[in-house]
Amino acid sequence: MANLRTKIQDASQSWLPPVLAVYILCQPLLDVLTGLAVQAGIPVTVGIVIRSLFMGFAFLYAVFISDFPGKKRWMIFIGALIAYLVLFMAYMLSLGGLSLCVSNMKDVVKTFFFPFVLFFFWAIYRQYGMLVSVRTIAWTGALYASVIPISYITRTSFLSYANSGYGVGGWFYAANEVGCILAITGPFTILHCLRVLPDVTKKTWWKGALAVWGLLAVSISANFLGTKIIFGFTTLYCAVGFVWTLWAMRRDPGRAHKIQAIAMGVILLVTLVIFLINSPLKRYLNEVYFKLLDNDPEITTASWNEELQTACRGTWLYEFIDSHALMKRVDQILSRRFISASPAIQVYTDGGILAKLLGIGYANVPSYSRNVHYMIEMDPLSILIRHGILGFVLYYVPYLAFIVWSIVQFFKRPAQRLGSLSCCTALYCTLAGCAISAIAGHVLVAPAVAIFIIIVGMQFLDQLQTQNKLPKPTQKVPPAL
Repeated sequence: MANLRTKIQDASQSWLPPVLAVYILCQPLLDVLTGLAVQAGIPVTVGIVIRSLFMGFAFLYAVFISDFPGKKRWMIFIGALIAYLVLFMAYMLSLGGLSLCVSNMKDVVKTFFFPFVLFFFWAIYRQYGMLVSVRTIAWTGALYASVIPISYITRTSFLSYANSGYGVGGWFYAANEVGCILAITGPFTILHCLRVLPDVTKKTWWKGALAVWGLLAVSISANFLGTKIIFGFTTLYCAVGFVWTLWAMRRDPGRAHKIQAIAMGVILLVTLVIFLINSPLKRYLNEVYFKLLDNDPEITTASWNEELQTACRGTWLYEFIDSHALMKRVDQILSRRFISASPAIQVYTDGGILAKLLGIGYANVPSYSRNVHYMIEMDPLSILIRHGILGFVLYYVPYLAFIVWSIVQFFKRPAQRLGSLSCCTALYCTLAGCAISAIAGHVLVAPAVAIFIIIVGMQFLDQLQTQNKLPKPTQKVPPAL
């Protein structure tokens, strides 16, 4: 048995990198197939099956095959997660029997995809130094982004939001999740394209064409998908990246930095021009979102169905928001995320000690005073309500600790970190993922997005550790992508 484990470990060094690269590059295909399956009314999609199998493989490999420094601590952590899940399911069993456990299973698997798959990526990184490359992340982001303009040109796109009629969702089912993915991977696509452009020659013109297409696809997707998140984070990255490339050009006024500064300036300008001239996002903001902020009665009624209104009215959070102008404005800005979560929050606060510690789950129970199946679109709040204090401490607190650690580490060597656009991009995407998770959700609890949170965070960690091994520069070092 020990010999077999050793053989698998030795073989893993050669077959795992290409397999992982192909798996990551296939994520857009999985989401397209999921979108098509949902449109066809197929309940079990390819995305669910493949990601569930990957999660199982990742868990088994990390537990039984991997061997890396610090594995015992990870096994204790994973053991604590499994112990929590056993207690959670036992509590659900006591509330609603086996049927309630089955009703919760799908969402539990989706939510806990993140820590179990993170265990796998950490294991292969510590044992083999294995990472998903910046190029693979960039190409995957370009593939996601390309679906939006292609589906728009061919007039085959789904609507991002059926209730508002705005947004080009491509052939994807969940516009929010795709928006999160593009907000996290888009900067890597832009970074890689900036690296490619200065080296383009007459013989490699096609590389330049692909790079230009990648930049345009990200810009178009930021506007046409119709979500505020992707536009905001993409535009902010382009603006900050443009400042960085101008600074780099001033420090080292070579041909490469000039091309990169021009390219970044152009993509920033194109993104803003598309928004102003012909953007589904702009139409959504003007005709729906801003009217909601102004309490337009017709738009408000249309955007808030009767069932949800009935579930929310009478909850303490609804009453609190309704009686405080500032909270009402905050809730409107967040697209009524607090009010939508109020039924589940009411059930959680009304529950006993076990509900507080283990959570209320995802499915309705006759003993619950209200329906709890409405989505809580803020990951920290969702994890707390669905999985209680124990689940929140085991799941979200370590992630938050990593975010704080990343910020601290970045500013321990600020000049060295800021001298690398790659390092800045990895930090930006890591922090963007955390911010989106806290504000808009659909990140940690969505396997399609969570895997990119993992691989981008690992990229940033690796770049920090690589720089930490180098002596602090005693003289000015030219900036590098």
